[in-house]
Amino acid sequence: MRGRYQWPCILAETQAALYFSTTGRFEMSFLSAIPAIALLAMLPVLASLRRMPVAGVREIALGCVLSAASAAALTVATAMQAPIAAMFGYAGLVVTLFFVLRGLQRFFALSMPTPLFLVLAFSSGVVGFIIALGGNGSAAATIIVVAGVTALPLLILGLAAANRWPKEMPVIQVVIIGSVVVVFTALAHILGPSSHFTAERSGSPGFILFDFLVVTMQALCLPLVFIAVILTMQARIIAALRAAIARDGLTGALSRGALMEEGEQIFAECLTRRRPAAFLLLDLDFFKQINDQYGHACGDMALAHFADTVSTFLAGRGVLGRIGGEEFGIVLPDHTEEQAKALAEEICRIVRETPAGRSHQRIRLTVSIGIAAATAHETIADVMIRADLALYDSKADGRDRCTIARDRRIDSSARALAAAAAQLREARAGRPELRHSA
Repeated sequence: MRGRYQWPCILAETQAALYFSTTGRFEMSFLSAIPAIALLAMLPVLASLRRMPVAGVREIALGCVLSAASAAALTVATAMQAPIAAMFGYAGLVVTLFFVLRGLQRFFALSMPTPLFLVLAFSSGVVGFIIALGGNGSAAATIIVVAGVTALPLLILGLAAANRWPKEMPVIQVVIIGSVVVVFTALAHILGPSSHFTAERSGSPGFILFDFLVVTMQALCLPLVFIAVILTMQARIIAALRAAIARDGLTGALSRGALMEEGEQIFAECLTRRRPAAFLLLDLDFFKQINDQYGHACGDMALAHFADTVSTFLAGRGVLGRIGGEEFGIVLPDHTEEQAKALAEEICRIVRETPAGRSHQRIRLTVSIGIAAATAHETIADVMIRADLALYDSKADGRDRCTIARDRRIDSSARALAAAAAQLREARAGRPELRHSA
């Protein structure tokens, strides 16, 4: 009876072995296919980023393409047991590391030489491959896999912090570059020739945890790295766009909206801490005549020169913004009315003594300034209205001077008066007979 059932038992065992072997290869090829699919899904995003003025996007996009090709080659090698395809995958992974490092170098404006990244990429691949030859059970394999799993969140956190803490940028850059090298070294080991799991060690908790880390790295490492890089670049692009929107394109001063927003925050902080704050409203005198006599190009140059002169003089003591046309505003934290007036008089003097233009065509500029101090329960718009009324007084008193706002209750009539004052200033700038009648 025993011999009668011997061959069916052998046949069943052989079929089971073939089934589990095929299933294992299918599972491994499926795990290898996950990063390839995820990386291919990221390519349209990277392609859209290439049109943005951000350094390093092209290299990162090439790295994503190469990593997808490498993952696909390793998937084929795992499914078909093709060593040649595996070698192409390993080589692509090394080249991917170089392009990722090169992209980060350009993105962060690192001073490290490009040949150093070639050495790091090649060394990372070689070290990972050599460790892989020793098998997954070696101490070196355990160390490199654990180091790779630890370096992956450090890399993601470092990329997330790169745009938030510019003062710590040198330390963050070292963490990012080091984490990238460690992560790719671990990948080179995990995707190496001895990355398959053995059944005899599957019952050990340590080996189960190790295999879990291996599977996690193999399936999620590359997608997570490129997602983090893409999000970092998008954050940099958004920050650049916000800065461009917040700045006046001609003068480089803050735009009206950005000045109002930042001024509101400064006033609120100063009033909360019972510190003084003031606002200066500046208006270039006879600016229409400058445009009529010298042309609008010279007028634009005069505006840029004026903004640069005032910004250099402020040296961080206040926030300068362009409200519109030839009108500018300055928010002064920690300045009383008297201190603000002293600073405004200095601005009038410096603008008067610093004409715009070149030596053969100098344009003399003067500025009139209205001064208003911030008080409790008052918005920046209310302070600007009082400063505007004071500016009208400066214009009426002969220009090229500064005036402190008188105490007024800001109501609808005061707002209407401020608007009328602004229109009258514009009319006087265009009509000499009105200008000399003040």
